[in-house]
Amino acid sequence: MSKEKDRQTIFSYIEKNGVFDKDASESTRHSSSVKICRKHSVRVVLDLHGMKSDDAARRVRSFITQSRKKGIREILIIHGKGNHSVNQGEPVLKRMVRDLLEKELHHTIRNYRAALPREGGDGATVVYLR
Repeated sequence: MSKEKDRQTIFSYIEKNGVFDKDASESTRHSSSVKICRKHSVRVVLDLHGMKSDDAARRVRSFITQSRKKGIREILIIHGKGNHSVNQGEPVLKRMVRDLLEKELHHTIRNYRAALPREGGDGATVVYLR
């Protein structure tokens, strides 16, 4: 990708989603949001940025449970790309989320996939709930 295309993508993302404030209070930072994705479909978003693995795992479990109770069928989990992970770039939250989906929560989901670039790319996972 060219630098200009990268720049346009970044500005487009910021324009749509705003800027993440790492100094914001915990209650503000870890809220979820609801977005209309396509006709008659609602997608809820969980942002795990800045969380430790154990806290993030609890949030994912709870988020999936609550989403299923509300009849939500598609969620987006933003875990980041792992650029700031302690173990040399290994994406801790990404691996944790996918392990959790495959090993513990497999009975609650139909499928999951890596997010498309416009959805967050390597930094997010789309989950389809049962």
